[in-house]
Amino acid sequence: MLADIDIEKLKYPSGKFVAMASFDEKEVKKHIHALEILPAYLAETVKGLSPEQLLHKYRPDGWNIKQIVHHVADSHLNFHIRLRLTLAEETPTVKPYDENVWAKFPDANNNNLTPSLYILQGVHARAVDLLGTLKEKDYQREYFHPEYNKKFNLLWLLGLYAWHGKHHTEQIKVALQHKF
Repeated sequence: MLADIDIEKLKYPSGKFVAMASFDEKEVKKHIHALEILPAYLAETVKGLSPEQLLHKYRPDGWNIKQIVHHVADSHLNFHIRLRLTLAEETPTVKPYDENVWAKFPDANNNNLTPSLYILQGVHARAVDLLGTLKEKDYQREYFHPEYNKKFNLLWLLGLYAWHGKHHTEQIKVALQHKF
């Protein structure tokens, strides 16, 4: 059975991230809206899941549902900090972190998803408010990511995190379907 499974499809059920080639106000608003609705979308997806269901994985050797939810909160906290640093400083260097190590921490394996869902709700409300005030030139501001030895602009960051939340929510749906 496992030989017939397309691991890439399980990893990326909504497709891989594709960055905007250039500033497009309509796309920016679409991405901001995706950030705005993510907390409710994710909360609805995991609502009422049993402790057993929280252990389901979206693919063999992947994270389980509770690790995914806690990861999204961790990652989107980093998104918010990177956004603010990039607006406040000239090409700041951001701090990388090992998400696989973080996924093993006890709090990332807690059945209580509520704190992470609250984090997402608050972080996204703040980020959406701030992003809505930015002008095209603001989205060109950059930060440096030492893990990739590369600069990224806020337009890229916005697109990535609009995709990221949906990406992981879709993985949860796959986990509930396949129950790895």
